[in-house]
Amino acid sequence: MGFSKDLRGVRQLWERFNAGLVDVEACRTPYHRLLLDEWRRCTALGVDVAMSRGRRLDDAAFRQRREAEQLLLETSVPIVQDVAHYLQDVPGIMILAERTGTVLHITGNPRVRERAAAHSGIVVGSEWTEGAAGTNGMGTALSMGRPVHVFATEHFCERWHAWSCAAAPIFDTDGRTVLGIIDFTTVESDFRDQALGLAVSVANSIQARMALHRELERRRLLSSFSETVRHYPHDDVLALDPLGRPVMHTPSERCRQIAERWRHGSADAADRVQSRTEVRAPGTGACIGSIVLLARPAGYQKVFRPDERPPPVAAAEPVTRFGEFATGDAETRRMLEDLRRIAAADVNLLIIGETGTGKELLARHVHACSRRSHEPYLAVNCGAISAELMESSFFGYVKGAFSGADPRGRAGYFESARGGTLFLDEVGELPAAMQAALLRVLEDGSFQRVGSCETRTATCRIIAATHRDLGQLIAQGRFRQDLYFRLKVVQRTIKPLRERPGDIRLLAEQFAQSLGLKHGVAAPTLTPDAHAALARYPWPGNARELRNAIEVATLAADGCIDTGCLPPEVLRGGSDGATAGPDPALARPAESLASLREIERQIIVGMLRKYRQVSVVAQRLGLARSTLYRKFAELDIRQAEFLGSAPDPAADEPPPQR
Repeated sequence: MGFSKDLRGVRQLWERFNAGLVDVEACRTPYHRLLLDEWRRCTALGVDVAMSRGRRLDDAAFRQRREAEQLLLETSVPIVQDVAHYLQDVPGIMILAERTGTVLHITGNPRVRERAAAHSGIVVGSEWTEGAAGTNGMGTALSMGRPVHVFATEHFCERWHAWSCAAAPIFDTDGRTVLGIIDFTTVESDFRDQALGLAVSVANSIQARMALHRELERRRLLSSFSETVRHYPHDDVLALDPLGRPVMHTPSERCRQIAERWRHGSADAADRVQSRTEVRAPGTGACIGSIVLLARPAGYQKVFRPDERPPPVAAAEPVTRFGEFATGDAETRRMLEDLRRIAAADVNLLIIGETGTGKELLARHVHACSRRSHEPYLAVNCGAISAELMESSFFGYVKGAFSGADPRGRAGYFESARGGTLFLDEVGELPAAMQAALLRVLEDGSFQRVGSCETRTATCRIIAATHRDLGQLIAQGRFRQDLYFRLKVVQRTIKPLRERPGDIRLLAEQFAQSLGLKHGVAAPTLTPDAHAALARYPWPGNARELRNAIEVATLAADGCIDTGCLPPEVLRGGSDGATAGPDPALARPAESLASLREIERQIIVGMLRKYRQVSVVAQRLGLARSTLYRKFAELDIRQAEFLGSAPDPAADEPPPQR
């Protein structure tokens, strides 16, 4: 890399080197000195210059390495295959190798692939480190930790002189650890200047997707850490990444010192472990880290006076997590275990549940756990599309299909989802004409764009959801029974929050943690009175309503959520005539608007109590002061009642009216 290629000169240098006629010190050009250093290292490693085929691992060893690199494979192969579509006319192959130089995947021109296998043994399972095959694209990029282009006679082994190899390393998020290699190999006579840029670009794309996976793994690990800390509030806990490096620890000085020693590989740090629990990724089951509970120091004993001894704590129900959906309810936990198996089965799924119970959370994670996870996930609210645009939205349209259409035509939802997942939310709202149109697609996957006679094929998986009773709609003639049976190959129902009261506390604490991060404040704790008020309320809006209530309380609280921070309707405990589980579609607009205004008023009042200055409240809410004063008038908020003895400075006076 960085040197002009000199095929004839390098050929002569290679021949003289192998004849023992070249002195490295006498070479004048940096390019030749670099090549001679590479070749001398290969000689020292014992590489046979006359070897004719790459060394292939036995099946058991290759299977072990492949299983260890499942994340790299699942992340890289879709990207490599997408790039390969654009290289159909280019005589070359793209190779993915893992961190030890073993080839995991090859794609590209079939003739070049056959020649590479027959001529040089470049096949899946072959090993291409410098120690195994001398100077070559994959091995040298792995050895040097940077992109390289090894052209023709620059290879150490004569058999590889027929190839031009451009390779780039795939780095982990630390920018130093090499996870694998992307190599673009062509025949020597088809040398292309863009080959190295292509390899670097593909490697960067894989790195970006790997970084996303790492961040998701990190968040799951930290979630497990927080869960452990809640269960062991008086103990020291460490979260370790897959390589055993500390990621987070409890704030005690002792734990900080142990984490430092652990980071530097001190043996005595490992001796302090009381228990160690592995955290595994959903779907693949790969280990993404571990949670370590440290043993208490010698002589530790917590002493209680007789009147201070804590009451016995009832054993907590085990918590099952399915993506962001968490529950301790036994029946719901069984449903989540069913969904883990259903995710891999690749069948249509119908999810029934009241509004706000988390139907889309489940749908998203079913997609993430399925074989389609590398393809798009597309969510569509069937109740938000007008009947006139329904067909063109789902199936797309061609140029000139109707007045006002995009002159280039447009793909519909079924095309845009490709081989991924199409989530049809509120499927019970579909009009009769669209129900009939969907039947054909769900039967054999075929459809036509509006204005076209060309038949296209949908390959996506369908997950549908509704809060309505489809059996009742069928009896009323408002939903087709044949469509219902096509959608519900598998059907699961989510219990409303009021029927799993044990989840209210779990979700409230989870929301307090996440919303604290969202708003940049310390995660608040909930008092026993606040928990009792939450438990009394029937939650007609389910988990979504609970999240909104905790968000209001988080903004109004000062590190601790008490009953005064909760919305008024929660404090009333549903005793004002609200029925459990109302259908939001039947709510009157005036009632919905009044509820929204009350929530808005509660947020502003809570911020005034906390910060006691209008300028600060406006800044925290992202509003202009003039807008905030207008809100005071609309919501009947008397500023002076909440500022008390710390009135606003003169700068906070309302702007003059014009």
